[in-house]
Amino acid sequence: MKASGACPLCGGRRVILDPDPMKPARPCSCAAAVAAQAAVEGIPTRYRDCTFDGFWDWWRIQHPREKVLASLAQAQALDHPQVRPTLSEDLRSKLDLILHKCGARAGGVGETAWRDLKPAQEPQGYRALVNWARADRDATDFWWVDGPAGSGRSSLAAAALKAWCDRTRSGGRFVSVRAFTLELRDTYYDSRSFLNTDFMSERDRMAPLLEAPFLVLDDFDRMDGDIRVVRAMAQLLDHRYGEQLPTLITASRWTESLQAGDRETYPLLRLDDPSLFRRLASSKRVVLRPTLERLLESVNG
Repeated sequence: MKASGACPLCGGRRVILDPDPMKPARPCSCAAAVAAQAAVEGIPTRYRDCTFDGFWDWWRIQHPREKVLASLAQAQALDHPQVRPTLSEDLRSKLDLILHKCGARAGGVGETAWRDLKPAQEPQGYRALVNWARADRDATDFWWVDGPAGSGRSSLAAAALKAWCDRTRSGGRFVSVRAFTLELRDTYYDSRSFLNTDFMSERDRMAPLLEAPFLVLDDFDRMDGDIRVVRAMAQLLDHRYGEQLPTLITASRWTESLQAGDRETYPLLRLDDPSLFRRLASSKRVVLRPTLERLLESVNG
């Protein structure tokens, strides 16, 4: 019996049967799309259609051309002979690189035209993440994406997950840390919320995360504070690091900034595990602020 809305070619079987019984069945064209959707688990409905191209279109609206041009003019002013020596060598090098990539050209009277605004406009680390997800460049175990609320963290994470799964033909999983850790807490015997109606154990809940070829941990800094939950999440990170399974973490702040906080706001600090913090600090970072704007902010204090 054909399912409602089934593919007209295969009737929902995902394979096309040849009239000649001696010839093998062949995959239907609908199978690839279904497999790609099934390979990525847990992405919320709001983010299921996210792509790198869509993220970049949204980012350019949030950080318009006029603001980028103003930042470039400020960066050029810092190249003045009386100002340049006051900057650190590292900062001068980064500013020079961005100005070079943007490619200043003579414009109208007293104006400068630019060949490409993207190096100044894009988030720090964004291009490295895109290259890794799409082409396996700069392979790494941990990615850390940080930015304030509304900066596009979850959208970018979903786009990276989908692009990686499409390239590798492997599965992946998107997890809201806040929701998952509340569910995990409900597996313990002294829980009073009675939400664990399916009587899943800690191992049952953790296994899909431990095994996922690529895992997104969204809103990592909103983890539940129960010490058993914190230990389980630390074990998850240790396992994925040891097995070299790529993991992308999103949070409102960089891991080292969170480590400078207190145990109430960042429960992972309760473990006093320097090796885990070092691993997180070695993550490749994506900062959801325009690269040049962030550099100039460090100049202005």
